[in-house]
Amino acid sequence: MEENSKKEPTKNKAALQILLPLFPAEATLINSMIAVQRRAETVYYFNGSMPMFMHNESDIDSFRYITSQLLANGSCKQKDIVNCFGVSPVSVKRWVKRYKKSKELADFVSKKKG
Repeated sequence: MEENSKKEPTKNKAALQILLPLFPAEATLINSMIAVQRRAETVYYFNGSMPMFMHNESDIDSFRYITSQLLANGSCKQKDIVNCFGVSPVSVKRWVKRYKKSKELADFVSKKKG
């Protein structure tokens, strides 16, 4: 008995779609999946064309919190943040350590010396 050389298509087989990250034209890439863009006085972070986070450009604590969250979640690497924003690797390590200790933005706010 000969086997049928034609294979039947598998039912319920999900079609794979290639992820094409499409970023706004003015955005700066942090890595191949994450970008940042400043509009007026607001900084936006994108995963493809989908906005993920935003903060006022003068809000340094939110910047540190968001970049630490990107690192802790594996969305980007330390070198990506260092290269994109021109911050020191030691500072980034400090921010991530603080983020892992307390994942609340309220606990992440820098203490004002006075």
